[in-house]
Amino acid sequence: MININNQLRKYFISIAIISVLFITIVSNISMNYFFTNYVKASRLQDDQKLVQYIERLYEDGGGILDERSLMNILHYSYSEAIDIKLKTNDNQVVWESGTSDIMMHGMMGGMIDRKAYSKTNVVYKDYPMNYKEQQLGIISVGRPQSILVTTQDRGFVYTINGVYIAAFIFSMILAGILSMHVSKKFLKPIYSIKENAKLIENERYSQLHDVNTGTFELHDLSISIKELAEKLEYQDVLRKRLTTDIAHELRTPLATLQSHIEAFMDGVWEPTQEKLLGIHDEITRLTKLIKNLSDLSRIESEEIKLDLQPVNLSSILNNVVDNFEPLLISKDIKIKKYIQCDIEIMGDADRLNQIFINLLSNAYKYTNEEGQIIVRLTELKDKFSILIEDTGVGISKEDLSHIFERFYRGDVSRSRETGGTGIGLTITKALIEAHKGSVKIESEVSKGTKVMISFPKPS
Repeated sequence: MININNQLRKYFISIAIISVLFITIVSNISMNYFFTNYVKASRLQDDQKLVQYIERLYEDGGGILDERSLMNILHYSYSEAIDIKLKTNDNQVVWESGTSDIMMHGMMGGMIDRKAYSKTNVVYKDYPMNYKEQQLGIISVGRPQSILVTTQDRGFVYTINGVYIAAFIFSMILAGILSMHVSKKFLKPIYSIKENAKLIENERYSQLHDVNTGTFELHDLSISIKELAEKLEYQDVLRKRLTTDIAHELRTPLATLQSHIEAFMDGVWEPTQEKLLGIHDEITRLTKLIKNLSDLSRIESEEIKLDLQPVNLSSILNNVVDNFEPLLISKDIKIKKYIQCDIEIMGDADRLNQIFINLLSNAYKYTNEEGQIIVRLTELKDKFSILIEDTGVGISKEDLSHIFERFYRGDVSRSRETGGTGIGLTITKALIEAHKGSVKIESEVSKGTKVMISFPKPS
């Protein structure tokens, strides 16, 4: 394993090395190619000038090249560092400048490097020598095959490559400095996020540090870590409260049972039908609570197996509403149902029945006399929508955000007269989500509550 600081430094230096090497190679290849073409074109022009010069000397000499003209040609070869041969049309050499003795005296290219020249082949190129539109002979011009013969030429190449070496060294230094700067800039927020993760691990949620960074991804990561801490802290509070809530829910019925039994044992009470019925109610309450806790545990651990089959959602909801009508009539509550016919989904009929019973039971409990409950089932474009609306006591905004938590009961519903345990809605939500559905509750105190459920259409 390698830390990110060394990793960044390695990447920066590798990129610098590759970039400088690439530029060096490409530049040398380009320079060699373009410079060679340039020299070839320049030599061709020089050769043509030489031919014209010799032809003019021949013309000025009246059709011959005297000793003075040959001396001028010899000086020309000295100055240009070239070898000149004059040949007949049948390729016989009649005169030669003798370049081997004069290569140290080039004027255009400067001093000739004898070592370089000795290793360089001389390449000759022939040009026709014309006089009065007739070819009298051949002018052969010899030049070094290499274009880097003079010390200045070689020095130029060495200088260019020296610049690249200096750029390479500078790039290494710059890459090291930049990697340190970038590492510091990026690693500081990462280390802060790492410290926050350690604080979360140690359950010190409120001590998280603020992470200052201009990097979008790191900013999002720090926000996600903080949100995770808030959720974990909230879950930790719920976990601790769960033990207290369970103890509270069990304490009251158990205390009632204990006091009743002690009263029977002491002879204070006679075991009448009424007293025994009270004990039975408390035992039923305990049994229901334990069953609900067991159901909730299995649902949330995804151990519950739904018996998924094509079910008529319209029929199930109609039956549940019809079964509640006697209770609603006894409390003078009007119920209106708008249930679209023959809507089918893939679901567990028993669990769907449980969902609707829980929701209508809550609507019945918290709706005052002469109130109203509306049940609506409609088919939308990509889902089925169920609405259960009442004109009951409603739920405050503070309680609404906790309504699906275990054992949570708002102030208006804390009275044991309702008989609730505080986990009915938790189970209902879990069962709806097990059917791939969703549930949402809107409510206002003294105005009523709306429960909105949606199930996806079968694919």
